[in-house]
Amino acid sequence: MLYFLLIKMYIVDPMYQYSLESFGMFYYKAISETPEQEDDKEKVKNLVSVIRMTIFQWVARGLFERHKQIFLSLLTFRLMQKGLLEEEYNAV
Repeated sequence: MLYFLLIKMYIVDPMYQYSLESFGMFYYKAISETPEQEDDKEKVKNLVSVIRMTIFQWVARGLFERHKQIFLSLLTFRLMQKGLLEEEYNAV
């Protein structure tokens, strides 16, 4: 989901082009930085959180200030749409 959201940033400005290779590099970096947990559910929860933050920080570093809010809004709405945030999202 995150990668396809990044691809859509090309619509905002053609300068925003992210390769799958660079995405994968940060994805694996996030996996290696996730602290070890005994409980599998906690481990997965922490892994997802670290991956999201790592990818967000990587992308936000390269965005113009005026485009950071657009990216954050797209990310938030997508997470709400998938039910991954506590708030409800109704696309109607």
